[in-house]
Amino acid sequence: MWRLFQNQFLFYWHIIRIRLLFWLIFMNLAIITLTFQIADNPHTSVINLFFDGTSYAMVETHHVVLPVLWFVYFFAPLLISLNSFKQLWQARTIHLRGLQIPPRQFANVNLLLLGFITTSYCASTMTSMFLASIATSRAAHATTPVAFSELLCLTWLGVFMLLLIQAIGNRFNPPLALVVPATILIATAYTENRFNPFSFLMLSRPPTTGTWNAILIWLGIAIVMTLSYIIIDRNIKLA
Repeated sequence: MWRLFQNQFLFYWHIIRIRLLFWLIFMNLAIITLTFQIADNPHTSVINLFFDGTSYAMVETHHVVLPVLWFVYFFAPLLISLNSFKQLWQARTIHLRGLQIPPRQFANVNLLLLGFITTSYCASTMTSMFLASIATSRAAHATTPVAFSELLCLTWLGVFMLLLIQAIGNRFNPPLALVVPATILIATAYTENRFNPFSFLMLSRPPTTGTWNAILIWLGIAIVMTLSYIIIDRNIKLA
């Protein structure tokens, strides 16, 4: 499977490279710009700007404004991926089957490619935020390595989950593959469902069970969704 991944990665990179580089540059420039804007503000950091979201108290007052930075951060990876898998496998399936590569490996490679997008995006943006937070925040708002590692784990799982939802949606109805994740994010911002795991992606909604328990919940959901994707991918023929 590793040989198949290496082979497919080159073609996949050719498909997504412009979108990936654009969004990485755009997000990092946004982080730098916002960092300079709040440099003299001792009460916040760039991490708070992106991940505070909407608190349960705000939702209860019915005066909620969509947290644009939070929404854009989690929606941007979907614009990087789009229908890239369909493009990849339509161009490569006949060739790969001619090499007698088992179709069951295709879904596994797709998951590795999703992991590549997720890791590239989160590593780049979160590192920039962490460095900016350390450089500009006062002690009260400084981001500790432990708190940052917890946020990074939740963010990675959140981005990966949204990409999985998109990948599954693309197998049935490509337009809905963007609509469904966007709806989930917007509904999360405007509702106070404390059992919604996407609420854990907001700093203003700390999980009552503790952050590491929230990470374990996300891991369980990710495993179920990953297995679902593998089953769906193996049972639905490529369009």
